Amino acid sequence: MRTRITIFFLLFGLIAAPVQSALAAQHADVTNNKVTFSFPETATFSARLAADTAIASVILEYGNEQQTCGEVIAKAFPQFTSAKNTNVEWTWDMRQSGSLPPGASLWWRWRYTDDTGKEYLSETQTATWLDNKHKWQTITSDFLRLHWYDGDQTFANDLLNAGQESLSRNQKQAGLIPDAPIDIYIYSDPQDLRDSILYEPSWTAGQAFAEYNIVIIAGQNNKEYDRNTVIHELTHVLVGHFTFSCLNDLPSWLEEGLAVYSEGKLDPSSHEQFDQAVQNNELLSVRSLSSGFSEEFSKAVLSYSESFSLVEFLIKTYGQEKMTQLLSILRDGNAIEPALVRVYGFDIDGLEDVWRDSVGAVPRVVSAQPTAQPTPTFVPTFVPVSGAPLAVTPTPYAIPTSTINGGQPSQRGSPPIWLTLSLLGFCCLLMLIFGVFTLGFFVRSQNIKARKNDQAN
Repeated sequence: MRTRITIFFLLFGLIAAPVQSALAAQHADVTNNKVTFSFPETATFSARLAADTAIASVILEYGNEQQTCGEVIAKAFPQFTSAKNTNVEWTWDMRQSGSLPPGASLWWRWRYTDDTGKEYLSETQTATWLDNKHKWQTITSDFLRLHWYDGDQTFANDLLNAGQESLSRNQKQAGLIPDAPIDIYIYSDPQDLRDSILYEPSWTAGQAFAEYNIVIIAGQNNKEYDRNTVIHELTHVLVGHFTFSCLNDLPSWLEEGLAVYSEGKLDPSSHEQFDQAVQNNELLSVRSLSSGFSEEFSKAVLSYSESFSLVEFLIKTYGQEKMTQLLSILRDGNAIEPALVRVYGFDIDGLEDVWRDSVGAVPRVVSAQPTAQPTPTFVPTFVPVSGAPLAVTPTPYAIPTSTINGGQPSQRGSPPIWLTLSLLGFCCLLMLIFGVFTLGFFVRSQNIKARKNDQAN
């Protein structure tokens, strides 16, 4: 699954601002300029700054290389002692912001002014966000860079060849070609992969980060499974990069269908389940496959099989050029329904009708009542691959940045401000009514008591 991974910033001591020109700033005198990783939790930037007079303000400008909807620079304001020479340090806490993918490229620079108003700007530094626990090795071929630490050269070459096969298939089937190098990180087992990135499900075995051109995979000691996983995840990167848009996302059946289709044929068990669904009239509607797939295991596997069948039908019936045209129109911000009509001449229901006919399924039931849709899951779903436990492609989370501030990240979002204000106003109104009632009761009691005293006198 793919979502937009744009840069968000928490309000813990930093802001996002438009890129500033460095032309007016004087070259800075910066020493011991470095970043220290406590992978995968924190990245600490530190340096010693010097100026002609006492330093009055210090800003750390930093970010990471990724495909985004707009240019922004993260800014942090570290504490420091005002002097002509001062040490500065600031920590980016991934436990609050969410983790970057292994292999992401970080950059940073220091911008500061002295008490005369003179501004200084250091050179931009870069580093790769990656653990030093493993002894990584790298082999390259054209647009692919494969990194691994466990296994021999033959193992690495086989997975690199699988990657090349994925590039070839996607170019032939959907006209997708890479426009920048793609990094593939192979972990020896799922636990190593989960240790490399925060807050992912315990069953995560593979993940694609299209905006970063990065794939991470946990090897399963199964040659066919590992090859298919590489092919599948690379397809996500190619599709995600080609169709990147700030306006909408691809429907799940199209994105996952392309990824499974790039692997080749369905494995026997998935094919058998799909055939039974056709015979028993248990196929899921195409509309239900446009959002997240079901959390129920059997329906999730069927969702992938149907998605494969839909993509296979479109490519084999109408050709690769129309599939490329469809992806291009979606990239321009168009919704799937008008895009299908423009390219193929039918909408989603029309697609389901002709597809059902092609696989020998009974016609779609047309009802005046809304069709019940399976509840989609907000967590990653399963990728059907034969010969091994099912791989998964989690949806990458949005990656904000934050200053270290103690405490643990919140597990729940805050309620909308309008709801908070409404409840506060309602509570105040109840308190006012209760107060007026109590005051009235007290005054009335005092009046009655005063009349009784007057009568007694």
